[in-house]
Amino acid sequence: MKNQYRKMFLGGLLTKGIKAGYKELRKSGARSSREIMKKEKVDRKTAKSDVKYGIKNILLGKLKNTKDKLKRRLTISDINKLR
Repeated sequence: MKNQYRKMFLGGLLTKGIKAGYKELRKSGARSSREIMKKEKVDRKTAKSDVKYGIKNILLGKLKNTKDKLKRRLTISDINKLR
């Protein structure tokens, strides 16, 4: 049962662009949702929304510099998946 949900998650929501954005976010010094929950004493939903907001900002920065139409379209779809 657990693998079924993992396949669904990896199939549609987790894309290459979102993974790269998260990796860049973590390299810049941002905390993971687990660390936010421990240090800030907030619930999981709030911590995940903070991480999503950080990834979204990174993707918006990439969008400004991208000239290729296909890459822009993929980046925009990644941003919309983070809503």
